[in-house]
Amino acid sequence: MLRSSVAVTIMVSLLPLAALVFLGIEATGTDWGSLLTDETWRDSFVTTLYVVSVSTMLSLVIGTWLARTVVKKDWRFLSSVLRLPMFVPHIAAAYLFWLLFSGTNGIGWIEANERDYVTVILTYIWKETPFVFLMMLGTYEQLNRGYVEMAKTLQLSPFDQFKHGELPFLMKPLLDSAWILVAFISFAYEVPALLGVTYPKLIGVLAYERLSTGLYLEATEPYAVALMWTCLVGFGVFLSYVLTASIRRRIERGVRR
Repeated sequence: MLRSSVAVTIMVSLLPLAALVFLGIEATGTDWGSLLTDETWRDSFVTTLYVVSVSTMLSLVIGTWLARTVVKKDWRFLSSVLRLPMFVPHIAAAYLFWLLFSGTNGIGWIEANERDYVTVILTYIWKETPFVFLMMLGTYEQLNRGYVEMAKTLQLSPFDQFKHGELPFLMKPLLDSAWILVAFISFAYEVPALLGVTYPKLIGVLAYERLSTGLYLEATEPYAVALMWTCLVGFGVFLSYVLTASIRRRIERGVRR
């Protein structure tokens, strides 16, 4: 049993490396100069970065606040309600938001296919906030309230109480949640394909269309873009964990004591 578990762990650990090798092989022959100066890809990259950043940050803030509220107020019923969006597929959630914001048939506050991707962002927030909530709920349930009480004794402001008494312990689950959301939203297809606009498309939609339509002679470009984005996300994960390694080690030592 132990050997099989080790073998499975090694295989799973090698999957990212295998994916990079595959992307590198498929991207062979790409004209990188032309790719980096391509206006369509550049606009798609900027739009994707905007959607991913806003969706991730708001999901983290709302999910953390909800987990904090549920534990602090002991609102267990809210915990059950927040799990409901997790059972709705992303394509169904996108269709629901399309119906909600589709002009005459919906409330009409925001058009479903508008250039700022507001409906796409709202859909991702609605879907990903419960995930962040569950990630943070366990941390809050095990949080040592002594640090918060000490901050109150020192008469710190509510924000400083959160900053010094709670935030350091939330750092690891927040980082885990953030990079999972970034990796997922970056190349997601269903939601931006249904709710997005024809230009600029998000990277996942543009890459799929260039691979599936057969209208482009340079078929290696989507793989090259996927390789660049994967390396960028991987570097971000590595850098964020290196920069927070010392404080996480101090927290872990304090918790064990």
